[in-house]
Amino acid sequence: MKNRGILVLAFILIASGILLLLSDLFQINAWAILFPLILIALGLWAIFRPKLGGENSNIDFTLLGDIRRRPTGVLNNKEYWLIIGDLDMDLTSVEIPAGETTIRVVGFVGDLNFILPTDAAISMTAGAIAVDAKIDGHKQEGVFTPVHYETPGYAQAERRLRLDISMFVADVSLRSL
Repeated sequence: MKNRGILVLAFILIASGILLLLSDLFQINAWAILFPLILIALGLWAIFRPKLGGENSNIDFTLLGDIRRRPTGVLNNKEYWLIIGDLDMDLTSVEIPAGETTIRVVGFVGDLNFILPTDAAISMTAGAIAVDAKIDGHKQEGVFTPVHYETPGYAQAERRLRLDISMFVADVSLRSL
């Protein structure tokens, strides 16, 4: 699957729904089970996270808080994992290499702001329960449907930047200077 984050989010939602349904049917406290399971899952994820991303994975993780980046030099594939927070990324000072470079954002609730370079084609897919996207002043919204944006000629462009966003609730802003 091209966007594993959506699959993981769907699995979490289905498992949580089944647990809550069973707790209602059998009169048990679902939060007494769900909260420890979430803590165990986060602990396991912290242990095995480098193996999930691969040997050469490049992942920044923030549980609560903001990530602000203005990379320079050549941009490499990168993942940002934030549970609740903001990601502000200014990509105007970076060199996009030939081919496709991917920035993946995975999280629960976030406000994502990207200032994009003008010398690369852009493709953005934001999958979430609720997405509010503002792309160069044009607003797009999606509820249970991903929001997709692509500059014309993306597939044929020499330099391509793909933004792959998987969150529960996302407010996304893309703008070019």
